[in-house]
Amino acid sequence: MSKSLYWYLRRHPLLYKIRFRLVSKNSSIDSIESFCYNDINKKSNIPPLFFKINDLIFTGLIGDLTDFEKALKIAIWLKKNIKGGPGLGKSSTTALSKMINGEGGVCSDFSQIYNNFCVINNLKVKEWGMKSLSNDSTVSGGHSFNEVYCKEFQKWIMIDTAKSIVFRHINQNIPLSTIEFIHFKKNNKEISPSNFNSTISIDNDTINNIYLISSSLPFVITNYNNKTYDYFLDKLDFFPESIIHGIIFLMGKSYVFEFPQNN
Repeated sequence: MSKSLYWYLRRHPLLYKIRFRLVSKNSSIDSIESFCYNDINKKSNIPPLFFKINDLIFTGLIGDLTDFEKALKIAIWLKKNIKGGPGLGKSSTTALSKMINGEGGVCSDFSQIYNNFCVINNLKVKEWGMKSLSNDSTVSGGHSFNEVYCKEFQKWIMIDTAKSIVFRHINQNIPLSTIEFIHFKKNNKEISPSNFNSTISIDNDTINNIYLISSSLPFVITNYNNKTYDYFLDKLDFFPESIIHGIIFLMGKSYVFEFPQNN
């Protein structure tokens, strides 16, 4: 296979657009709120490497942490120990190994591995994407972030691991859920990004172009079975990712992009 054809099958924007349309649908707010990554990804199915790294994340910890504190601790450790780089699109174990070794990792890779660390630590989690039509080429296309259910707040909390931010209303201390974020944005209420990692500075222009412009639309990623995707991404690694994802789609085991209705 020539290099140009391989690139076409792996990275051509047209293939992303086709896949995006095939897996996208509108869903009710209630359906989206009730979905949880943990429902189809059990702790027993998380690869061993995640448990080894998890021991490093929480080593020396004394005392119990709240759900929000655990969620932040995982996010801060990952950002501190992963410098990022090119997108990987690999199985979760391969992605985590490469990210720890400094071989890459973009927002979707961060979100993928963050899901599994949340499952290990009994945190309910879901992954979201942000469809962005910004004119800024650095953010145009999309972004990935997570949402964690925090029992102490009795609500979901929107958290961007790659950017080390949560979002708050200007007059509230508790961070917003994604549905609250959508509602606040729709009603032109002031939303403020809040940095939870002192070693990372916020690029407000980038955050605005990803999240706050009117043409950015969030969708939750459902039906992602980590064990299924890991199996095919490893076994069929000689194929471009688009082909592997296409095979999984034809098998009826693909993830789904669910947009909140009326968004």
